Amino acid sequence: MTHRNSTLCLILVAAYLALPFCSSAQTVLPPNQPEQDACHALTLCGGKFFTPYSYSGTGHNLDLNSTPCGSGEDNSMWLKVVIATAGDLVFRIIPKDTLDDYDFAVLDATSANCSSLTQSDVVRCNFNNNWPGSNPLGIVGLSDSSNIRFVPDGYTGNSFNQSIPATAGHTYLIMINNFGHDSTPGPSNGFTIDFSGSTATFASDSYPAFESIVKQCSDSSLTVRMTKPIICSSIAADGSEFTITPFVPIAGAIGINCVNTNGYTSQVSITLGTHIAPGQYVLHAQKGAGGMIIQDLCGYPMTLSVAIPFTVPVPIQGKFLPPDTTKCNYSTISVIPARTFATYAWSNGQNTPTIAVTDPGVYTLHVADSNTCLGVDSISIRDSTCPQYVYIPTAFTPNGDGRNDKFKVTFAGPTNEFRMAVYDRWGRMVFETNDPFSGWDGTTSGNQQPTGTYAYICIYRLYQQSQRIQRGTVLLIR
Repeated sequence: MTHRNSTLCLILVAAYLALPFCSSAQTVLPPNQPEQDACHALTLCGGKFFTPYSYSGTGHNLDLNSTPCGSGEDNSMWLKVVIATAGDLVFRIIPKDTLDDYDFAVLDATSANCSSLTQSDVVRCNFNNNWPGSNPLGIVGLSDSSNIRFVPDGYTGNSFNQSIPATAGHTYLIMINNFGHDSTPGPSNGFTIDFSGSTATFASDSYPAFESIVKQCSDSSLTVRMTKPIICSSIAADGSEFTITPFVPIAGAIGINCVNTNGYTSQVSITLGTHIAPGQYVLHAQKGAGGMIIQDLCGYPMTLSVAIPFTVPVPIQGKFLPPDTTKCNYSTISVIPARTFATYAWSNGQNTPTIAVTDPGVYTLHVADSNTCLGVDSISIRDSTCPQYVYIPTAFTPNGDGRNDKFKVTFAGPTNEFRMAVYDRWGRMVFETNDPFSGWDGTTSGNQQPTGTYAYICIYRLYQQSQRIQRGTVLLIR
């Protein structure tokens, strides 16, 4: 089928939000899931595999922008099979909702780089439309009974492509584009991919293990990331497949994005049976109640000898902003936290560690540290009316002794629209500046001016005052 401008209802799985076009059976994952990029394809080992998810976008990378069927990657996810023994590779993509439309492409990735796939790597593809009845039960795939390699987009019929005579050691990537109904575009409802008709057998790449602890600020839960996706149904809800040393009771476990026990996940959230003190702990894997054990998508069990340390961090406590303060009404001050954090969110919309404050008020800062611990603090800044004045000296001595060597204006309070010019007795301008911090050193074009009286004109505007013009004379003494 052709690319659609389908309006997908993005459902945050953890919240199970139901939005327009989305039934309660639809679970649309947030964009940029790992398996949406070819290099992170889900490895399967045959049999049947069910996913309850619908995908939006093309991941972090557009891996395949065109195929011999015309279109390319769109609302995609990627699967991978590695051939263990030679035979025919066939499969059926069976939609949970028979009106959903799934397009697919099979790529021979044996010698290809997963990050630079091209149309020439595609050995089979089917982008037909699934108008009611055109794909019986909505099923598409590879079959021994077909001799068609490519079914172009927009086509109706030819649900199956020719099977692939697979050689041992070859790797195939299967890109699957997720679409809802052709008549009412939206998210899909999930599908089963069934390899049971294949005479080729498949190999697994590795066994699941702990990869890392997702940093979080909690004394009652932790989230562990696995080295590869695992089956949600293999996670014991009572958390009995995990233990912690020093001993901490575990109350439960659930896979992130799991829909009840359906789906797959790379992260498991573990609920502790009590609040625990900050400190160092170790998470271990074990067999759960009834002999349950965590399994990958191929059904291979987790290595039980694995363990991973984690830290329960100290939460952000106490004040980290300066005490309340008063400033001059015309001044700007910097507010700097006493500690460094990972993220900053000020009540004035800025997200920098330090802010410059001109207006009085209460400024609140929300922070998070590297463990996602959250903190909040506020500072009240008041204004005080401070004196403003301008002082222009009547004489200066540019003799290089470091005292009174320049003729310059001194301000109390900010100034703008500044200009000062100095003239000799014949009315020739010997100095001019727009910089209120600059001054005349008694020279013009590098030549010293003689002792005598010089006229000046100074134009400036003080804070919240009208422009002023001040004229006078200054004595240059050598």
